Amino acid sequence: RLRSKCAFWHSDFRRRVLGPAELGRSLQGSVAMAEVVAVVGDSGPEDLVADAPADGDFVILWGNYTQMFGVVLEAGAITNNRFGNFHHSDMIGTPFGSKVRSKKGGGWLALLKPTPELITMSLQHRTQIIYHADISLLLALLDVQPGRVICEAGTGSGSVSTSFARALRPGGRLYTFEFHEDRQRLAHSDFKRYGLLDEIVSQHGDVCINGFGADLDDKVDGVFLDLPMPWLAVPHADKCLKGGGRICTFSPCIEQIDKTAAELRREGRYFDVRMFETLAVNWGVRADAQPRKRQRVKPAAAADGVSGDKADAATE
Repeated sequence: RLRSKCAFWHSDFRRRVLGPAELGRSLQGSVAMAEVVAVVGDSGPEDLVADAPADGDFVILWGNYTQMFGVVLEAGAITNNRFGNFHHSDMIGTPFGSKVRSKKGGGWLALLKPTPELITMSLQHRTQIIYHADISLLLALLDVQPGRVICEAGTGSGSVSTSFARALRPGGRLYTFEFHEDRQRLAHSDFKRYGLLDEIVSQHGDVCINGFGADLDDKVDGVFLDLPMPWLAVPHADKCLKGGGRICTFSPCIEQIDKTAAELRREGRYFDVRMFETLAVNWGVRADAQPRKRQRVKPAAAADGVSGDKADAATE
């Protein structure tokens, strides 16, 4: 499993000291999050009815940990899968978290509000994707927070892009580039289904040759490279990163890591270059089984009426 061998190169572009105004902006994300938590905590049962999907909304249908389906609800439409036949009209207006049952058979699915984690587990794989053990580290290393600007090279199936979009809300923007035209078109269509076009700008292009565009010069807070040859894109990242900006790459092979590290260290442009490998282990959680009662088994000879020394002799 080569993709489990990942490396993140993280570096500050230029040293600088945050002033009071910048510190204030960096705290806005924490304040906004605290306000959201307070609102959720004050919600009552009557709000659950309002928290339900409408016609045209994108939802997640959860069957189990490996069977999840992303669906856009349409009145009159039917979703067919291994769990049964599910009518969209039955799901429209049903509160999130409810069980929706198949019209035929006893199968059911959980109706869930889409999150980046669920989208990652349910999306169509056009490429190998990055999962949240790596994505969570990536978000921390790039210090992604509301209001910032991030560039991503290698959109792929859009797994990382959705997590970027949530972390950048409100006011932030992700510029994601994909060199394969069909993949870029499909990814843009997915972002539209997810309702993320306010946060994500999807573009077709090869950043290793053409860069990120003059409009982004000195305006980007962080760059993420998921490319076969990320070292070719580093000089273009130099132009768009702000002072103090960060760059991370995801590479499955040590040869890629070696070349990227050499490029980052060239002429002392970056510092604090580090490599990480993330390993996530799933554990099953279940109740302890009741201990079985031990039953004494009588010797066969004793069962036939032989007892004492004769029984011992018979068993020998």
